[in-house]
Amino acid sequence: MSKRHYLQKARQDFLHGIGIPSSEAEFVEDDFQREAILSVVDSRDTLVVAPTGSGKTHIATQAIKATLMQKLRAIYTTPLKALSNTKYTQFKRKFEPDFKVGLLTGDRKIEGDADVIVATTEIYRNELYRSSERYSLVVLDEVHFIADPQRGAVWEESIILTPSSATLLMLSASISNSGEIAEWLHMVRGKECKVVIKTERPVELRYGFLHPELGALPLRDEHGNVFNEVSAYYGNMNLDRSGRRLRFERGRGRGRRGFRGR
Repeated sequence: MSKRHYLQKARQDFLHGIGIPSSEAEFVEDDFQREAILSVVDSRDTLVVAPTGSGKTHIATQAIKATLMQKLRAIYTTPLKALSNTKYTQFKRKFEPDFKVGLLTGDRKIEGDADVIVATTEIYRNELYRSSERYSLVVLDEVHFIADPQRGAVWEESIILTPSSATLLMLSASISNSGEIAEWLHMVRGKECKVVIKTERPVELRYGFLHPELGALPLRDEHGNVFNEVSAYYGNMNLDRSGRRLRFERGRGRGRRGFRGR
């Protein structure tokens, strides 16, 4: 087999099955999804820890729907404006025209009195300080940001200041100390927090490399070795103008990284 055909087959195998599932595919809720949804419907604070792609958004949408059906309001918060914009578009397709969907970020304010609001976590925290807005359901996506040295206080304040009459639904793919967080939530909010954990990854994780000339390639071949084209490209990229190889090191500042020649 020629090198060209070999790379073409490797690319096809790597990309096979990747994409948006058929709309005709039957959707069946997982046990952890049902458990989390029932917990929120029962007005219990709920922390869901599950891998990316496992269906945490489905839990949120069903919880929001149940809230809206009771003629109550909900807010869905994310750490990024871009993610908030994406969720806003998704929720408009999901809930309108039956329910109004609004957006609150640092740049945009759309339908601020809507039935369900999508916002950045900072905006929600600010609302808690300066307005009397009340939501029956508060969804905190990417709640592991509570451990972020720069922004974690925003999540802490959002949790502490949210009225105990509201139900918190917290979503994360990377919290390892969920039990400790649940205990802290119980302490600061005075109510039990249900923890729902799913460890199995439902979506296969593949490692690839986007080559500027050859396109998408798997990172390794069938023998587990890094593709020559990938290592050759990185070898060229890791040379500075004087021909010295660059080493990636942690900088002196908190969380900062920098390049240093050797």
